[in-house]
Amino acid sequence: MFKRKNSLNIYSKIRLYFWPEKGFLRNFSYFWKRLMRLPDTSYSISMGFSVGFFIAFTPFFGLHFIISALISWLLKVNIFSSIVGNFFASFISFPMMAMGMLTISNETNFEGWFDYLIYFAKTTFPIFSGILVVGLVLSLICYFLINYIIEIFKKKIS
Repeated sequence: MFKRKNSLNIYSKIRLYFWPEKGFLRNFSYFWKRLMRLPDTSYSISMGFSVGFFIAFTPFFGLHFIISALISWLLKVNIFSSIVGNFFASFISFPMMAMGMLTISNETNFEGWFDYLIYFAKTTFPIFSGILVVGLVLSLICYFLINYIIEIFKKKIS
């Protein structure tokens, strides 16, 4: 029923995976509408979103979705909203962390494991501490903003 008339070749499937036909704005609006229509309390949705938003600012690349889902599960808040918040925050946090790593790191001469550990401490800890402050402030702003928007949306529906 929902299949295409002409199936796509492998190159078109790969291109559509990285760049959707209808554009990214349609995907963002779809996730936003799904987030607003979740049948959960506004506290749970907004706290999940802010948890995901905060976790996106940690330098654990590749583990953000897993960590945000785990912390959301432990706090008993909405896991889907946590993943959506992580998705939105990645567009802000990744360029900030990349620029920070480029400005701080200028050594690439390693003679052993000890030199590598010193390099890791010089680059990762300042980025980690600075980006967590920014992530905490932005996630608090997101919590109150999303909570307010969801309360208005749920009052408008009922």
